[in-house]
Amino acid sequence: GFLFIASIFGAFSTLSFKLGSAHKINLKNKHLILAVILAVFSFYFYVSSLKYAPLIYIYLMSSVSYIWAVILAKHVLKEKITKNKIFGVIYIILGMVLMNLPFS
Repeated sequence: GFLFIASIFGAFSTLSFKLGSAHKINLKNKHLILAVILAVFSFYFYVSSLKYAPLIYIYLMSSVSYIWAVILAKHVLKEKITKNKIFGVIYIILGMVLMNLPFS
């Protein structure tokens, strides 16, 4: 739960940083202010998740934010999604599945 929430906040934070980078960097830049606030929330939920799961699981599951970033880049920023990005997302998902299989 915490890690999933952290990944969403992190992805929207990155999006806000991207949108804010097109403007002057100051305290009037609403995108940058929002990005910092979202990053703080993302960090809070990320650190909270460290109490409840093994570190290797945390690192792997935090890669979900890359999937959110690809989705946001396509739909908000209208960026082109290349085959390499699609393969990257598939590898992330496969990694999460493999790490959660019960091997003895």
